[in-house]
Amino acid sequence: MSKLVVFTPDGARREYKLRAINTMGRHPGQSVQILDRVVSKEHSLITFVDGTHWLQDMGSRNGTYVNGTKINGRTSLKDGDTITLGSTRCIFVESDEPTRPEPRTQVTINPSSNVETAIRSRLQAEEQAKKQFLPERHLRDEAALRADYEKLRVAFELSQVTASELNIDALLNKILDKAFEITTADRGCILLLEDGKTPDPRAVKQRHGKADEPFEVSQTILNEVINERHAVLSSDATIDSRFGGSHSIILQGIRSTMAVPLIFSGELLGVIHLDSQVATGVFSEKDLQILNAFAHQAAVQIANVRLAKRAEAEAVARNNLSRLLSPNLVDQVVSGHIAMEKGGQLRQATVLFSDIRGFTASSERFDPQAVVSMLNEYFEIMVDIIFQHDGTLDKFVGDEIMAVWGAPVHQDDHAERAVRAALDMMKALEDFNRFRVANGEEAIRVGVGINCGEVVAGYMGSTRTLSYTVIGDTVNTASRLCGHAAPGEILVTDPVVHQLRGRIQFDARPDAQMKGKARPVPIYRVTGLT
Repeated sequence: MSKLVVFTPDGARREYKLRAINTMGRHPGQSVQILDRVVSKEHSLITFVDGTHWLQDMGSRNGTYVNGTKINGRTSLKDGDTITLGSTRCIFVESDEPTRPEPRTQVTINPSSNVETAIRSRLQAEEQAKKQFLPERHLRDEAALRADYEKLRVAFELSQVTASELNIDALLNKILDKAFEITTADRGCILLLEDGKTPDPRAVKQRHGKADEPFEVSQTILNEVINERHAVLSSDATIDSRFGGSHSIILQGIRSTMAVPLIFSGELLGVIHLDSQVATGVFSEKDLQILNAFAHQAAVQIANVRLAKRAEAEAVARNNLSRLLSPNLVDQVVSGHIAMEKGGQLRQATVLFSDIRGFTASSERFDPQAVVSMLNEYFEIMVDIIFQHDGTLDKFVGDEIMAVWGAPVHQDDHAERAVRAALDMMKALEDFNRFRVANGEEAIRVGVGINCGEVVAGYMGSTRTLSYTVIGDTVNTASRLCGHAAPGEILVTDPVVHQLRGRIQFDARPDAQMKGKARPVPIYRVTGLT
């Protein structure tokens, strides 16, 4: 959200979040009050229209300046512009606001019989990852120094190759390519635990042979790595006691195997599996240690990409929700504190309709672009107020606005929020019209209808396009009530008056005959709310 940073003559600094319409001046009723004796009571105005903030002087005695130049008429604002009103300086700050391919090689996981669990060679991956490098002055063993250096080299090279990669499948293939560089494996694959349990082959590589040659991974070996979180090394899988009786190992003639878990912050993300069909003893204990350190670095990269994708999805969700809900509710829905339930549900809600009086006739007299610009400016102000009262924008229908309280998020005081929003909308419209008339434009007149009761709320539409909305007699009555409202009137029904009894101020209007109603409907004109 854009903001205005105000620096007063006495050196104080204040920030104001800018909304659709912002008045600036010395009077306490201004959106941005500036206590400066040479600033007029109503000095200038900032509005947000068609994606741009505009500054306008409102006939002040001493004028409004942008970057040292006095403005005449409306002036668009850019990030960092300095606005000067009298001795007060203001800075305008603008806010900043895929199907994965299948591996060419077909990978299958072969189930195998229960086997003996005696361990012949393994590393506890999590404990190894936690080990820290000793300070140089404590090193006495050259072999340990060389091993540490090799781990650092591998980790560094992997980070260099994958640092900027945000596509998960491309990242996994780069990780596998690097694993082949540091080992003599004939085949390899990376399996991710998509649902936390089932390993899903996501990247496959073979040093020799056809790219589409079938590749079977033993369930027995995967179970050892996944269940025990151990890095497994077998010098000869066909005679390793852990894998005795494993049919898939025997059939494929796998002689040497390494499999290491991908663990990040205690979470098992997947498994790197490498094997050789050439000779026994291809992989050594040192190879396993290096691959284990490599897997730790790879897990960090995979987790980072997943976090980036999650943040991207959250940003998209936030952007979509921000068109429907107020910023406060968007934050709660995205964080999971409030659930937006899908599917049709019966809910108690309040529905508000507002409509510009005489819009069709007046729009015929003006240029279409001017009409659209006016509507956008008007909608910006009205929707901003709806969101201030935590309402949900249901839809625009021409010049009509439909808003809902109590759905999709439950609110005990939905009727009160709707009435307060309507009163604020009328007040904001008065201010807006004052500026329009001052610029030689026609005032906008609006009527509002509000009704509360049971509605059916949910995502509705076709298989191609779905939108959240509410339907039912409560909605129809609110819409028809809006049609009975004169310019500047807020009309409500009995249920609304009953919900706010003792606090709503109103005048009774003659009962209205509405389509679909057997009897006339009692209606009331709202004058205030205590």
